[in-house]
Amino acid sequence: MKKFVPNKYIVYLYFIVPLLINAVLNYSSNEDIWYVMRYGKVILENGFIHSDVLSIHSGLHIVIQQSFSNVLFYVIYKYLGDFGFFLLCELMIGLYLFIIYKICMFLSKKNILLSVLIPTITCILLESSFITPRPQIFTFFNVLLIMYIMERFYKNNKTKLIYFLPLISLFQINFHGALWYFIFLFILPFVAQMIIEKNKNVLKILMIMIVMFLVGFINPYTYENVFFPFNTYDSIINKYVAELFPINLNPSMNSVFVHSLFFFILFLIIILIYIFYKKGKLELRHLLLFLGTSVLAFINIRSIPFFMLGSIPPLSSYLKSMKLNLKNEYVDTKKTWIILLVLIFIVALINPNRLESGVKKGGDFLSKYYSKDIVVYTNFDYGSYIEYLGFHSYFDTRAEVFTKKANRKKEIFREAMSIEYLCTDYKEFIERYKFTHLIVYKKSCLYKNLKQDKTKVIFNEKEYAIFEIDRK
Repeated sequence: MKKFVPNKYIVYLYFIVPLLINAVLNYSSNEDIWYVMRYGKVILENGFIHSDVLSIHSGLHIVIQQSFSNVLFYVIYKYLGDFGFFLLCELMIGLYLFIIYKICMFLSKKNILLSVLIPTITCILLESSFITPRPQIFTFFNVLLIMYIMERFYKNNKTKLIYFLPLISLFQINFHGALWYFIFLFILPFVAQMIIEKNKNVLKILMIMIVMFLVGFINPYTYENVFFPFNTYDSIINKYVAELFPINLNPSMNSVFVHSLFFFILFLIIILIYIFYKKGKLELRHLLLFLGTSVLAFINIRSIPFFMLGSIPPLSSYLKSMKLNLKNEYVDTKKTWIILLVLIFIVALINPNRLESGVKKGGDFLSKYYSKDIVVYTNFDYGSYIEYLGFHSYFDTRAEVFTKKANRKKEIFREAMSIEYLCTDYKEFIERYKFTHLIVYKKSCLYKNLKQDKTKVIFNEKEYAIFEIDRK
């Protein structure tokens, strides 16, 4: 076999794979999107609010830490529907492919095939669970931009790209303020290596980081958004919100187990590459990125994609001397690209209903037959879609809003968990809030109690039922 001298336009065809995979995906596991879009509508109609208007609780203090994402998602869905989210995710995947490719080409000294395979594999892995219409898709891109700029700055301290870092900070705080600190975490490994090497230019990046921090205050909620994680964090949330669970290989944990197993396999593969491939040189900054993002992933499974982004692209530096061979056969690149792109859009059109909710049928039933002034009990998973429809619900996936530390008025999160899982005094609870309708998970204590009381059921699904309380 002759040595492979890649035609980069042929090799780029690998990029079609993650784009095609996204065309067949749906985003049914994303309940957050419904309150996100409801927020977007509220912001466009009323501006940036500081008191909650989605739930049945009055006077709860809120900080909409992803306000511009909310507006963008609402507008996309209003005018383009599910297909709009497909286009958005395709765009973001395309941007990930491009920036990871640029990182890999820079680190591998233009090993084209390696620089195409790594972003392709990274994006496919991200699509397994993490590419969905949520503000995190913008955070993924921002940390990749940070990595690219910092790699360029580390190699060439005169690069002007570092002056774009404050703009990334501004974008991040307004589109996903809760993870604003992550952009600083991805800079620290580069700073650490520069300090150890006594590189005087580290002062320049430290000054820019100060500017980045100050720029973070330019958002509708100023300091409240900057300190959002500290002002709203409550340990009780970590006990019930699955994406905040730590890595756990207990099979009974269902999705947490699957994500944990996925992480461990990927973690071990990267470790084995570093152990058995002897020709590479592991840079300190890449080791720190690997260790730091591993710690984040061990703490909670929501950080697994950041482990991927911080650990996989740097492999292009370690593996740059690897010789990859491929049959260099003729391919009509232009024709192939056109056929595959057309195929992607055909598949996307065949799969129109991408955005679902676990309570969609029940919510649509209420919306069809009942007025919006009914008082609805919902658990954590069911509230967001109900609020999107225009009802006011008891509870939803905005976990931090319902802790007293964040809302400054009332501890609702613990109350909600107690009612659903601990079988506390449900009758007093129902009367206190004057519920007219209750959407109840069938495996909960509340469901068993209401069934024993022979409360009227007006809608029945496999996982939940809707009860009606006669208030006349």
